[in-house]
Amino acid sequence: MRRLFMVGVVIVAVLSGFAVGSGSDAARLVSSAACKKGSVAAVIRGKRVCLKVGQSCKRSLDGRYHRYGFHCHATGRLTRPKPAPRYVTLSITGPPQVVFDWTNDRCEDLDIPDAPARAFRGADGRVQLIAAHFINRRSVGPDLNHLSHECSVVLASHFDPDPAAFADSEWIGSTYTNDGQTIYALLHDEYHGWEHPGQCPSSQSWYTPACLYNAITLAVSTDGGATYFDQPQPHVVASAPYRYVPDRGPLGIFTPSNIVHNAADNYYYALVYLNLSGPRVGTCLIRTRNLADPTSWRGWSGGRSFDTSFIDPYRSLDDPNAHLCTLLQHAGPGDMQPGSITYSTVARQWLWVGQAIDGAYVSLSPDLINWSPPVLFFPAQVTWDYQCGDRDPIAYPSLIDPASTSRNFETVGGKPYLYYTLFHYTNCGQTLDRDLVRIPITISP
Repeated sequence: MRRLFMVGVVIVAVLSGFAVGSGSDAARLVSSAACKKGSVAAVIRGKRVCLKVGQSCKRSLDGRYHRYGFHCHATGRLTRPKPAPRYVTLSITGPPQVVFDWTNDRCEDLDIPDAPARAFRGADGRVQLIAAHFINRRSVGPDLNHLSHECSVVLASHFDPDPAAFADSEWIGSTYTNDGQTIYALLHDEYHGWEHPGQCPSSQSWYTPACLYNAITLAVSTDGGATYFDQPQPHVVASAPYRYVPDRGPLGIFTPSNIVHNAADNYYYALVYLNLSGPRVGTCLIRTRNLADPTSWRGWSGGRSFDTSFIDPYRSLDDPNAHLCTLLQHAGPGDMQPGSITYSTVARQWLWVGQAIDGAYVSLSPDLINWSPPVLFFPAQVTWDYQCGDRDPIAYPSLIDPASTSRNFETVGGKPYLYYTLFHYTNCGQTLDRDLVRIPITISP
């Protein structure tokens, strides 16, 4: 495999916060052993004390609490600000590594990595990785460095010819589990009108975007990821509020990112891609507190509000305009799609990695709503503008750190990997020959 060249990039983020003193004088006066774990030794007005979040405090002494990293404001209780987000550098620090080789590892020809890679740790401690196709399989092993691809199908598509069923070709787009036994999956559901008689007058050939209709639905595994089943109706998580019309697509909500839990507000979040074949094309942010209820997800509607509910247009007569999520705003490539979102312990904020023209980009956010301008950090040919003679293109980038302590690999440290699909073209045409590849990345302040 061709070795990719080294590249580094500085990502500029909005910084906030203030300088905090070391409190070394307190360390001399109060032994750290005198304070319980989670408390900080301090000297306030000459008195030796142990400070912790939530403890009562005097607002008049707020400046003195600042020396030890605490606030005492309106509540009269000590609070501690989060560390300020930081500038970071992303750089490629090694050659690509093949995770799944289609030529040698496939179980059938359609066994291909056709979506961003997702990973979690099961109840048995083993790691599972899914880079799905509409015939969904998994790789399993003790860790992300030692995986075996399994031929058993964990989710088979229904290929239902009725667009109202939202159960045609189904990719596992996201997974999330709190216990490793019950796993919730967001499905990228594609309705292929060209594959169903009478549903695509313009074409009955392979892949006709004008007859593509998409939504995000919910499937659940209760056996540790061995099998997934669509939730009974209603199972639509997010959809465009319009019914399928032949030759009017592509239309719908596509390509969910992985799911992350934000401890700051106890919500689960994901990015999804809205495509209405016009000016309303881009990424939306959705959230829920109940992964088991597909109807509980709400879309960002501007400011700090998540008031946009999603409707099933075949079961609701509501005004469609009231059910369109607000697109995230950022300067940069407008076609940057959801790949993955992870919390960076180095940048001290969220990283969104996605594909756009020229390769994989990264954007940063302290709150999942306000994102920095995307920056290209992994230059590569992509499938969107491939021309004969170009190098083999990539798609579906996602960032995963094998060292993450999160069951769902929601965090990245300084040494994650960029996972992506590498397409192998023959005679300038796309084939099923594609590999899942990863490349080591270093994130440094």
